[in-house]
Amino acid sequence: MSASVGCDNRHMNDELGAFLRSRRAKIRPEDVGFKPGRGRRVQGLRREEVAALASVSVDYISRLEQGRIHPSAPVLDSLARALRLDPGERAHLFALAGRAPAAADVGSLEEVRPVLLRLLAAVEPAPAFVLDARLDLLAWNATASLLFGGFELRPPEERNLARLVFLDPEVRAIVGGGLAGSGLVAWLRISRARGRTDPRLEALVAHLLEGSAAFRELWDEHRVARKTHGRMTFHHPQVGRLDLDWERLNVSGGGGQALMVYSAEPGTPSATALALLGTLAATVAHEG
Repeated sequence: MSASVGCDNRHMNDELGAFLRSRRAKIRPEDVGFKPGRGRRVQGLRREEVAALASVSVDYISRLEQGRIHPSAPVLDSLARALRLDPGERAHLFALAGRAPAAADVGSLEEVRPVLLRLLAAVEPAPAFVLDARLDLLAWNATASLLFGGFELRPPEERNLARLVFLDPEVRAIVGGGLAGSGLVAWLRISRARGRTDPRLEALVAHLLEGSAAFRELWDEHRVARKTHGRMTFHHPQVGRLDLDWERLNVSGGGGQALMVYSAEPGTPSATALALLGTLAATVAHEG
């Protein structure tokens, strides 16, 4: 085994152990038939309680959390039930254990199909952009750019949604530091677990962990539910508050690309503000 492969395996084993510890810490003993008791030194379930629920030994759980063993699929099934993992968390558990097929290389396709570029223009003034598995911004329409303070004004290496939301002061002011930040962190964690080793993704995560306390806090939660829709609030310096619904649409055959589209409920103040933002964006684009 090469040194790089061995390093990758150790990294994933560490991730698996951290994920298991984070999940058992979130379960209340009384919810799974144990007495809460007093003087507990750990939050959530003890290792022996997880072992009992999963029908394995305490030593097995200890070695698993230390990254010293490679669990079988039946054991992973038992752990998923014991820890009450949802379908997304279960898939993430199997991926971390190397029991799920690896996804295509992260960012293996960075070209945006022409039909998607036409679609971005066609949905104006609805903000829309295309992301890859790293959350790099590959293409956008004028309204989306203005909504986030100007994608094209940032250097190419900073045109990443997670970088902007967690590290760019102007964007953080617009989105309130939010943008369902936990969803972005979950996206990166899933991409990291399911893709093959990607130095650019590793560098991005390291940079965010170093530069953002908010990102570190969310990263340590080990959430892996990747939302496909939701609502978020923007506080834009030119048009004020916008409450927008968003949809994430996976691009078939796009190497992990996704299309993000935002819209406002018709007849609301947000719809009026969004129409104004679209007009401003068109003016800026024309002048540019």
